[in-house]
Amino acid sequence: IPAWNLDKFIEDYLLPDTRFRRQVRQAVHIISTFLKERCFQDAPHPVRVSKVVKGGSSGKGTTLRGRSDADLVVFLSNLTSFQEQLDHRGTFIREIKRQLEACQEEETFAVQFEVQSLHWERPRALSFVLRSPQLQEGVEFDVLPAFDVLGERSQTAAFFFHISEQNFPTA
Repeated sequence: IPAWNLDKFIEDYLLPDTRFRRQVRQAVHIISTFLKERCFQDAPHPVRVSKVVKGGSSGKGTTLRGRSDADLVVFLSNLTSFQEQLDHRGTFIREIKRQLEACQEEETFAVQFEVQSLHWERPRALSFVLRSPQLQEGVEFDVLPAFDVLGERSQTAAFFFHISEQNFPTA
């Protein structure tokens, strides 16, 4: 490919359809807002979502056709320690799953999401696939609950916390 034609090649062969990218951005916004405003209402544990940080190729705007992922790190308030978050992580993920399924029934999405079943007692993340029926494309999502050690401090600080958390294996 000649250098002068590289942008067109990327647009035609590597990037997902513009309409699909717009649908994914809208769905991510709806899901993030739903998680922050309504998740854990009526749940037995008094946690609340203090912020949702978007990551992965969809969150960073580097999606490729057929090879996109997104991470939603859900920072939880009202926890006292990392250990409490680890001890209740499975419960939190099951509640997020229940709430997302309810969200899907209530909201009108231009895309559909299919929540994956939880295969183990203490899952690390909730995984689901967002699909566009018109375009036959999908984005793999992980929703990861995290202890909000920084509290109500800056979004940037929360992002650096998430990056450093990935360097340490969890139980």
